[in-house]
Amino acid sequence: MIGDDTLLHRRRFLASLPGFGLTLLPGDSRAETITHDGARFVVYRLDPKAETLDLFLLTQDAQRSPTFEQLDRDLRARGKRLKVAMNAGIYEPGFRPSGLHISGGKTVVALNTGGPPPKASPDDPTPNFYLLPNGVFFIRPDGSAGVLATAHYAAAGETPRLATQSGPLLLANGKIHPVFREGSPNRLYRNGIGVDTAGRIVMVSSVRPPDQGRINFFSFATLFRDHLDCPNALYLDGDISHLYIRGETGDTAPRTNFFAGVLAVVEAIR
Repeated sequence: MIGDDTLLHRRRFLASLPGFGLTLLPGDSRAETITHDGARFVVYRLDPKAETLDLFLLTQDAQRSPTFEQLDRDLRARGKRLKVAMNAGIYEPGFRPSGLHISGGKTVVALNTGGPPPKASPDDPTPNFYLLPNGVFFIRPDGSAGVLATAHYAAAGETPRLATQSGPLLLANGKIHPVFREGSPNRLYRNGIGVDTAGRIVMVSSVRPPDQGRINFFSFATLFRDHLDCPNALYLDGDISHLYIRGETGDTAPRTNFFAGVLAVVEAIR
């Protein structure tokens, strides 16, 4: 598709610590692979002073599918291309985001402060979006970024140029979500986003080959807290998740994995 998978086989070993492995991907010092609790992740650290992160909302019709590949084709028709892309928050049927979606300062979907839909059975699991507290990742017009619990965001009076709401909130000021349990057997592919203490936006997604990137919520939260220096972080989505970095990761997301919101760095074709 729009990447070079062979570059994955030319990674340079950088460092190894007990329980924590890090490999620098070629071509960009902010792109890494990390091993944590037996699972592997692609990490991209974005300096908002050097790069602009945008939020797209994909659609589906007879000629289009909501994929990174389609978004890249649309951009190339305008002389641009994807540099980095990762699926944003959870969405509903019809590719409508489950919660807040602000792009270019315009609110496409309003903040969702409601509770979960009624359960058919008391034993039915609560959808991830409604594992409260959930939260909002946002970028202000000056480029500074934040992650807040939904209730705190609603009261903060923020007017961001970009925002995506999802859940559960992984970390709030370094504290792990209260429902997460260490050692939980619920290990799945996951992606999330945080802001580190240097103000960088940290994008993380499971490595997709079978079983390599499966992790539970508790360990996913500790990845952001203990190894990525992010006191605040938000879970975005599960098994469909993918982080694409042009020329480094390739597009390894299955073609059946459709997305609604996509966080992306776009660059001009030179």
